[in-house]
Amino acid sequence: MADDRSITLGGQDFPIAPLTLGAMRQAGPAFTRIGIDSSEGMGAQATIIYLAMHAANAAVTPADVDSIVGVTFPELKAAVEKVALLMGVEMRKIEPGEAPPAIAPAA
Repeated sequence: MADDRSITLGGQDFPIAPLTLGAMRQAGPAFTRIGIDSSEGMGAQATIIYLAMHAANAAVTPADVDSIVGVTFPELKAAVEKVALLMGVEMRKIEPGEAPPAIAPAA
């Protein structure tokens, strides 16, 4: 089972580490695009995971993350949430009947 400095994807544990400020500049906007209903939303999650895995091991590439086999949606969600906590982002559940956050139009 993954600890606070690792995530589980495809049944395998991968180390993660805190992001540099430069990596946070990429990860922050990715959090606003997270989703499973579009390739952009899925790409945002892959970006967040890649940045945290790359911070732990500079040899990790985006292609390495994209090639992880057997990833489940619950694993993906847990991995993104763990990176968010590592970054100090507070994740909260949407209460029943509450509208989801609005997405700002693309500039």
